[in-house]
Amino acid sequence: ILEREMAKGSASMLQMKNAQSVATALAAMVQASMMSSADVRRLTALVQTAQTSDDADAEPGAPAAAVYESQSGNIVDTLKDISEKAETQLDEARKKETANLQNFEMLKQSISDELKFGNKDMGASKQTLAQASEAKATAEGDLETASKELAEDSKANGELHQDCMSKAEDFEAETKSRGEEL
Repeated sequence: ILEREMAKGSASMLQMKNAQSVATALAAMVQASMMSSADVRRLTALVQTAQTSDDADAEPGAPAAAVYESQSGNIVDTLKDISEKAETQLDEARKKETANLQNFEMLKQSISDELKFGNKDMGASKQTLAQASEAKATAEGDLETASKELAEDSKANGELHQDCMSKAEDFEAETKSRGEEL
């Protein structure tokens, strides 16, 4: 199992036992993890700086000329970079959210206007339909009345025509009988 793990390039506890210093131990752990190479270099530099500092403190004698040197410069720079990236991403997310919100509001307004005008057109259509239905009912009533009057007039016309024909026949018969009498 250990040989298989070592072939993969991951750090095992066996490798940690053979580590000569904290720097080599951290280097093995970093290679086994998912850290980027830039982060690996920064972490290694930090450990080596800390180890050199510990070695210098252990030696007797006069202190170094520069008593205090900032050893966290790389870490502070890294944190600043991360902070700047996070702020940039936050600004981009806010801009995208604002743009999406504006698009949503415009779409909402467009749909609202469309609905309002559609309802207005539908109301006008319903009113026109009601007026047309009323006009149709009135026209159908007028048609029924006119049809009844036409039927009555046709009946009266038929009766009148029959009366005229019978009177014409009577007249003819009278005229003939007078002609015979004379």
